[in-house]
Amino acid sequence: MKLTCSREELMEIIGTVQKSVPAKAVMPILECIKIDASGDGNVVVTGNNLDLCIEYNAKCNVSEGGSVALASRMLGEIVRSMPDGNVTVSVDETNYITKIESGQSKFNIQGLSSNEYPAAPILDEKFVFTLTQNILKKLIRKTISFISLNEGKKPVLTGALFEIKNGTLNVAASDGHRLAVVREELNENVNDAKFVIPRTTLNELSKILKDEDEPVKIIVSDRHVMFDFNDFQVYTRLLDGDFLNYEAIISVVNTISVVVDKRVLTDSLERALLLINDDISAKSDKRVPVRFNIAYNKIDVSCITQKGQVNDTVSADIEGGELIIGFNCRFLLDALNGCDDEKVKIEFSAPTSGCFMRSTTGDNSYSYMVLPVRLYN
Repeated sequence: MKLTCSREELMEIIGTVQKSVPAKAVMPILECIKIDASGDGNVVVTGNNLDLCIEYNAKCNVSEGGSVALASRMLGEIVRSMPDGNVTVSVDETNYITKIESGQSKFNIQGLSSNEYPAAPILDEKFVFTLTQNILKKLIRKTISFISLNEGKKPVLTGALFEIKNGTLNVAASDGHRLAVVREELNENVNDAKFVIPRTTLNELSKILKDEDEPVKIIVSDRHVMFDFNDFQVYTRLLDGDFLNYEAIISVVNTISVVVDKRVLTDSLERALLLINDDISAKSDKRVPVRFNIAYNKIDVSCITQKGQVNDTVSADIEGGELIIGFNCRFLLDALNGCDDEKVKIEFSAPTSGCFMRSTTGDNSYSYMVLPVRLYN
């Protein structure tokens, strides 16, 4: 195999495909990316960790067809270190020694046979819909921090639910202590369906997606989903299991309504966070809470830790009564960061019931629920 490609394009290809390659794998072949080159100039570069696969299709100057598996990290560092210009990759098919050249720079590295490399999933298409890159990136940004990191309790919660109902895409995520639901109207007719995408895939997708209105075609089968970016495709396995009944949770009627400036409340919570000892919080079942004293058209925000004490006051429009309640400060900040409006509506009902954050416009474009933390003083 012998191909020539510009260093800039090769870096783009490798950088994209590498997002599906683990730093350490049980099988050495999974730490590689596969390069397939055909005589007509088509080059397919693949990364696959068995859960996530990225396949990049490119046009290069191919003088000899063939294939090889090369260590992903090493290949990326070599190409990055090369001078600007064209890079030539040539492989000895008898021993897979691979020569990488650009200008006066030359490397010889040991490759592997691509015969053992796992192929991209074959999709039995159930349905297809399209989102723009910026919309998909927004949906991921607003929900990913709510996805559970603990596979032991309920593995399906380590992903986000994508559910299409009546022409609306609902994306829901929960770790058992909080819930995020974000909605987006679809511009096409798609049958009702639902599937759960792992957090690891969404995290890598968020690095790939651009803040542009370029379309991404989403093709779903029983076990996998594929995101088609034209030049490359991202495949991921889907998670099995029954997700939470999020509609029942977010439809709860609350008695206390608070409208507050999002930026002012966020700043207040970030000041409280300065005192919260993360190490102690992570190791203790009794997490250090931030206290809300809601009354007289204001929220008194306070927090006491081993490092000190902070007190703050945030003006608010309050209807329905008074309340003292405690929360995990980071959970509240994650929810506020997902709210797009300058003003946010927060609903409460009791010290032991979750609070709900919604848009003040009532458009149901997002809903966040955070369960409270017990106060002991």
